[in-house]
Amino acid sequence: MNSDDVQIIKKTWEIPVSTPTDSGATILTTFFNRYPSNLEKFSFRDVPLAELPTNSRFRAHASRIIRVFDESIQALGQDGDLEKIGEIWTKVATNHIPRKISKESYNQLKEVILEVLTAACSLNESQAQSWAKLVDHVYVIIFKAINDDGDAI
Repeated sequence: MNSDDVQIIKKTWEIPVSTPTDSGATILTTFFNRYPSNLEKFSFRDVPLAELPTNSRFRAHASRIIRVFDESIQALGQDGDLEKIGEIWTKVATNHIPRKISKESYNQLKEVILEVLTAACSLNESQAQSWAKLVDHVYVIIFKAINDDGDAI
């Protein structure tokens, strides 16, 4: 990512971070509607899909997703930003190892994240490419910590 990418990401991020819980809920709702088997990995798996948007456990998790992205985006452009982002996402990956989330599921989520951000922020192709660079970097970090089945490496 270059400085133009960082500027684009920070500017467009203002849209989803202004309503963090709703933004995270949109990502997760889209993810579960498209890939319902992934819901089994979550503590709110017993909640019907239609009721997820109002479920407190679901909304808390949705908010945490946006918080982690926000922490990463705030680090962009600062001294040691890549190391800080590495620490953030290694911790996310490590915390998810007990749930045995496969790389396939992570990639499904990645697809949804980029799709929802593109729509929510009305990203043009260049802006979407900047976001893809950041998300690709995050996924390199995550995949360094897990194997194909989601176990620790």
